[in-house]
Amino acid sequence: ELLLGALASCTAITLRMYADRKGWVVPHIGITVSMDRTQDGAKVDTKMTIHVELPKDLSDEQRTRLVQIAKACPVHRTLENPIQLNAVSA
Repeated sequence: ELLLGALASCTAITLRMYADRKGWVVPHIGITVSMDRTQDGAKVDTKMTIHVELPKDLSDEQRTRLVQIAKACPVHRTLENPIQLNAVSA
């Protein structure tokens, strides 16, 4: 749940910064993230979906661009690439 929250927060902040920089009036940006896991033997597949809720009065171009920008947040970029994870004694 913490990972989903981090992704949602990062996405919301990224979209807010982008909309503000463009001068777009976007009073509400709603982000929820869902996760589905399936297991086949030792293999676990994880699928996360970012649900972006935007005001209805935005143009189609604005909505499309904001959904594209949602994929540019640092947490999203980290998760979409293979991660090497190690544990070491400190």
